[in-house]
Amino acid sequence: MLPIGVVALAVLAVLLMAGYLYLPTLVSDFLPGDQIRRLGFTHFNARISSIGPYRTTAGPFVFGPAEQPALSIGAITLAYTPGELRHKKIRRIVVSDVVVNARLAPDGIVFPGFDMAALTNDRTTALPPTGDAAAIPEITLEKLEIQSGRINLDLGDAQVRIPFALDLFPHGTGLTAADLSLRLFPRDQPLAVSARVDLTGHTADVTFEGQNLFLDAFADLVHRIPGLDLTGRVSVNAKTTVGWAPLAIRGVQTKMVWHSGQLAYGNILFVPTGDDAAVISAESADAATWQMGAAGLLLRQPVPMALSAVTARLAFDDDRRVVTGDARLAALPFTVAGALPVSMADRLPLNLDFEMVQPVTGGWTARLTSENTVKTGGSGPVRLTVGPVSVAADPPVFDLTAGGDADQAEARWSLNLKSIRVSAHKNRIRLPSLSGRGSLQFLPGGASAIQKAEAAFQLPELILDGAGISGRLARLELSARSVPSDSAGLHMAARLHIGDGRFDHPASGLHMKGIRLELPLNRAAGTRVKAGTFSITRILQHQRTLGALKGRILPKADAFAVAADLSSDLLPGLAATLHSTVRTVGEGAGDIDLTVNLPVYPLPADTDLGRFLPAAAGVTVSGGVSARATTSIKGGQLTGMLDLALADGGLRMEEKKIAVSGIQAALNFPDLPRIRSAPAQTIRFARASMGAIVVDGGSFDVHVESAKTFFVEKGRFSWCDGKVDTGSLRITAGRQDYVASLYCQRLALSRILEQLGAVNAKGTGTLNGRIPIAYRNGKIRFDDGFLFSTPGEGGQIQLTGTDLLTRGIPAGTPQFAQVELAREALKDYAYNWAKLGLVSEGEDFVMRLQFDGKPAHPLPFVYKKEIGSFVRVEAGGQGSVFQGIGLDVNLRLPLNQLLQYKDIVNMIQ
Repeated sequence: MLPIGVVALAVLAVLLMAGYLYLPTLVSDFLPGDQIRRLGFTHFNARISSIGPYRTTAGPFVFGPAEQPALSIGAITLAYTPGELRHKKIRRIVVSDVVVNARLAPDGIVFPGFDMAALTNDRTTALPPTGDAAAIPEITLEKLEIQSGRINLDLGDAQVRIPFALDLFPHGTGLTAADLSLRLFPRDQPLAVSARVDLTGHTADVTFEGQNLFLDAFADLVHRIPGLDLTGRVSVNAKTTVGWAPLAIRGVQTKMVWHSGQLAYGNILFVPTGDDAAVISAESADAATWQMGAAGLLLRQPVPMALSAVTARLAFDDDRRVVTGDARLAALPFTVAGALPVSMADRLPLNLDFEMVQPVTGGWTARLTSENTVKTGGSGPVRLTVGPVSVAADPPVFDLTAGGDADQAEARWSLNLKSIRVSAHKNRIRLPSLSGRGSLQFLPGGASAIQKAEAAFQLPELILDGAGISGRLARLELSARSVPSDSAGLHMAARLHIGDGRFDHPASGLHMKGIRLELPLNRAAGTRVKAGTFSITRILQHQRTLGALKGRILPKADAFAVAADLSSDLLPGLAATLHSTVRTVGEGAGDIDLTVNLPVYPLPADTDLGRFLPAAAGVTVSGGVSARATTSIKGGQLTGMLDLALADGGLRMEEKKIAVSGIQAALNFPDLPRIRSAPAQTIRFARASMGAIVVDGGSFDVHVESAKTFFVEKGRFSWCDGKVDTGSLRITAGRQDYVASLYCQRLALSRILEQLGAVNAKGTGTLNGRIPIAYRNGKIRFDDGFLFSTPGEGGQIQLTGTDLLTRGIPAGTPQFAQVELAREALKDYAYNWAKLGLVSEGEDFVMRLQFDGKPAHPLPFVYKKEIGSFVRVEAGGQGSVFQGIGLDVNLRLPLNQLLQYKDIVNMIQ
């Protein structure tokens, strides 16, 4: 824009000087419309106002249409003396009221009535040809001034007015060279352009300078781009050599320093780094090869990023355009608050190399790569925190190549991460490495830009540890492929593969091995969905194989549907089923519903519990077991319920002669994952025996309070033709001290004696009372149990096999005779009342029998006064008739012969 005015003014100055010297010719011939048009102006009007011995004034001059010319000049004044004119010298030319009009068009800046091609296509246009009659004489000009200049730029919906002033100092005669100083004041911001112009060589050495420019002055122009904001102050320096006819630029050096402020566009925000200024520079020797650089920029949004340095080389030749360079970036520590806060604690350097090639024949290629800054010593691991999850890894190393033309393009990428560590709530995951590759086909600028995409990630190994669980997954692969679909845009198909894996829970001894997964993912509507498969080849507990799990996973539009079967090596024929739904999209994404069902499974006859619990070896069970569990995970919270049932169950300890049959049990756990049943869960049994002790059925109301606490609310069972009620009892794992009471009602005395006394008994009569039982440090004791007959009700007892009463008493002693008398009396004894005491003494169980009554028949004993006791008479001798006799007899038995309980207690513990 400015060289046009300079050239035109120089020509006019020459014309005016020639006019004074050759006034008649000038007035008639020298306002050369043809020459002006050859400069590119389609219209030209001018006049000379006055010519005098010291001053000549001309104007106005109009270059272009009168209503809006490209250039208009109010007046041109030439100052001289007659003597200076005789020596072909003009001291000063003042050009005033200069207006340049221009309009911003889609293809650049347009000047009304001016044809740029006319100037650039003809090198001879600037001056008249040599030998022309109207040639400009060789004169000397000291100075040319332009005062009160203004540039009007029409932006369509806005006008920009730029005041300017110009000083021109020609060299020598003939206006062949000059020094130029141009001062511009857009929005009162000073800009200076200086140049040394060689009109003969059609070149100019130009320097541009603007110091501390206030960008807010141009806010309305900046805001013409929606969402863009630019503030602060900048300083600009540039120099170059410009040639015209033909147009050429060389030796370019530019530098812009941004001192303060910000550049914002949408969610992107740039500022200069810290207290230092941001610097952008460009250099070129021939405008065909450029060296460009930028440094000191800070990206604050969307993530903080420091632009330490960017260097680029741009090369333009006849065959291609090439851009190469590198960037030294650094992601800065940040914290984003919210429901799920995100933060990065350390600076992350990113060193990038880039290249782009565009042949003139069409097409383009590009490449972007990063280097391993840990390997080169540039940084340490990246540490990122997302809510409760902490992630650490070496900085990523990636490679991106792309190429294409105006119709189609393709990109290929690769990514490598090493030493990945994830932790949350004491759970840890380690991935030695992760690698990925992919490609992308797209249409540049198309509405449906992506035409095809492929990606694949490989994780050789994933190791996890936490919450008492450890595991390892091997050969993980995630691949995805997306292609256009006529019915639903892009069709995406993906695949997740786990080649092998295991999980271990040492506390429970549970192990899962041979975990495999093959899961196709298809998200396109209306397409056929293929089910995936998964399996766990071995489920073990304490090195015992429990079984295996095998199932299918069916991807749906908004969820995964899972169905699996559990088989057991320990329980042949067991077939538990698992059904689950995992929601993947929408408000409930991540929610899981799970149902596990075990139909009634008849346990194989005499199934030994030792196969499952080593402490229960020798205990066999039978019956039909069934279970059903339903759980759900919503919003990260697990809820559920479990029903367990046993029908016609049995339990036997053959070696200890313990057996329970006819067990019917149903337990409900309504609040999983808490191990806590509903209260008053009833367990019934038809018969139980422990050695000679036989219980004819009963029931217990129980409550599982936790995984370690079992509460017996109450119980009742039939024993010795009567009823026994139990009080409440809380059983806790590891506890060694319990006390319980048995409340007995109308127990048959004869059956009590027969089951507890190791004797043969018959008779009538019942007892009532309480039997306290204590369990301490692995031993059972009877603490002063007491049973008594119902007042007013007598009975009859017949005991045989009572040899144990005289065991250890020497024959012939008075004590032996007394015991022998009691034995004979108890063979058939009618009593008015009876009492039975039960107590433990050391390792023995003692039953104290007290009776008041008389024998039903004479006893073979007579009283001897000389010895003061009864003696047995010979066979056939006459005995004695007893009208009343009180008996007090102790039966002492080793307790471990009576109760074989210890293994049961150990199993419970």
